[in-house]
Amino acid sequence: MKKVDDKALYVHMLGEFHVNYGTIAISFGRNNLAKSVQLFQIMVLNKKTGVSKGSLIQYLYGRDEVENGNSSLNNTIFRLRKLLESAGLPKDNYITVQNGMCRWNEEIPIYADIYDFEKLTAKGMSDIDEQNRLFFLKEACKIYHGEFLPMMVGEEWAMAANIHYQEVYFSSLRIVCEELDKQREYEEILRLTTAAAQVYPFEEWQIWRIDSLIAMNRYKEAMDVYQDATKMFFDELGLSPSKKMMERFQVMSSHIQQPVRTIVDIKEGLKEENERKGAYYCTLPSFIDNYRILSRMMERTGQSVFLMLCTLTDSSGTPLEAPKKLQEVSQKFQMAIQRSLRRGDLYTRYSPCQFLLLLPGTNKENCSIISTRIDRNFKDEGGGRNKINYYTASVADMKNGSGKLNFVSGDLKWV
Repeated sequence: MKKVDDKALYVHMLGEFHVNYGTIAISFGRNNLAKSVQLFQIMVLNKKTGVSKGSLIQYLYGRDEVENGNSSLNNTIFRLRKLLESAGLPKDNYITVQNGMCRWNEEIPIYADIYDFEKLTAKGMSDIDEQNRLFFLKEACKIYHGEFLPMMVGEEWAMAANIHYQEVYFSSLRIVCEELDKQREYEEILRLTTAAAQVYPFEEWQIWRIDSLIAMNRYKEAMDVYQDATKMFFDELGLSPSKKMMERFQVMSSHIQQPVRTIVDIKEGLKEENERKGAYYCTLPSFIDNYRILSRMMERTGQSVFLMLCTLTDSSGTPLEAPKKLQEVSQKFQMAIQRSLRRGDLYTRYSPCQFLLLLPGTNKENCSIISTRIDRNFKDEGGGRNKINYYTASVADMKNGSGKLNFVSGDLKWV
């Protein structure tokens, strides 16, 4: 364990902001957004190079109407000195100003997580030895506990630093994961990418998590990650599972095995937990499977099956995209569809403002009747002035490549 210097400042800026003087925690009071605290953070960030007074004035007062930026900066430097002294640090100038440049006084050493992060990533990127490179970059990834000063994200100087550290972190973690994958160190990949996904729940890190779990034959856990991730993507970003995610779903589904059971137990497990009136709702991957099954069955039974796309729009026919508006009417939209279809029909949410319907045993005329029924129920549910646009096609024609989805505003039209 590294020995702590009782006369030095230890600053944490990745994921959170806190400062220690030796082993003593330093409190800046209730307002961590004060100009004096921002000045301290900027000086820590630029300890090696220093910062010009002009830049500091722009960073701290660029949005404010101040008569004399130079005077305001001098006052902020003075307040920072008093703030540090009141927190238990010795009396000192702390910031020296020479030839228009402000620099931290080296008599008070500063150790910061961003310095260690920069040093380790620089070593990792430049070392020609693979094992050394992996070691340095992995250690750097462990230091990255979150975004750079997340509470300061609205400040230009902090935003630029945040983007820089995020890009370096992503590049480092990709190299580490690729190298660990070659070495089959899947548990370590899982640990590192799970930490990354907690900060950045993007698809890239979720896929790494899923792939590492699949490689360790932990399919049930991989499916849990998939379901949580796809739900989050859809609820927060309005995104359906990507092709890469769908491929992982197929792999997991083919490997998840149930324990040996009796036919009675199996029959109970196949029942719907809550049988509801109206159509059957399923996830998009399940909907795709059902579409393919029905498409095959048509070859033998000759049954007519239609696919319908329902898009929620505003009164002018523009698809709803604003999250607030969607949230208000989305549930009413789904309830209208649920009430309007038969128990043997299937539907799924394709995007925040769209549903896909699979209608076995239906013809073109009935599709028009269904759309009218959905409109009526949507109005009864309180859909207001919002409208629903309908696109429809025969599954048989789509399979043969001759079916088209066409729409004429306000009504269904088969082409």
